Amino acid sequence: MNVDNVRREDWILGGLGVLLIIVLVAFPWFSLGFGPINIDLTATDAPDGWLGVLAVIALAAAVADLAVERLSPQTQVPTIGGSRSSTRFILIAAAAGFMALKFLFHLGHFSDLGWGFWVGAIIAAALVYFAMQASNSIGGIGPRPSTTGAGTAPPSASTPPASSRPTTSTSPASTPADGGSDPAPSSAPPPSAPPPGP
Repeated sequence: MNVDNVRREDWILGGLGVLLIIVLVAFPWFSLGFGPINIDLTATDAPDGWLGVLAVIALAAAVADLAVERLSPQTQVPTIGGSRSSTRFILIAAAAGFMALKFLFHLGHFSDLGWGFWVGAIIAAALVYFAMQASNSIGGIGPRPSTTGAGTAPPSASTPPASSRPTTSTSPASTPADGGSDPAPSSAPPPSAPPPGP
């Protein structure tokens, strides 16, 4: 476990995720009044509390995935969308979608919305923004792909470089098909002309 791998953006993303879970579980989503009696209902309470529960599960999965990636990078977990940051963005967007559905299902009770709903809506918007920024960013802490092409193989130790290979000045010549002699090798010096006679 190495806390040095945790960046400032990770602390923000994880902190907002944990804070939103607390808002959904503990803060008043609906405030209903029956005369002198006031009842506060959280996002996980009825009506349609299953939407709040699904939002909490998605947020917990996103925070857990972030913690595993930063504190134990060697642990392999399934991903959605091809990367861990995309997985977290999809989970956080799903949680925000469950919150939006719960709001739309009870749009007729707009006056009954408690202050916990408004706090949760602000935190959810900020969380989706930071998750989208993290998903679009290139810099990461995990292993990076190699820049060497897939078809490029490293030079073998048993094969010497071309400059150190022995060269031969002559090579065995094959007999031509017409029965003539082979031309002189290119490495032989050209014959000099005889000196003129007296």
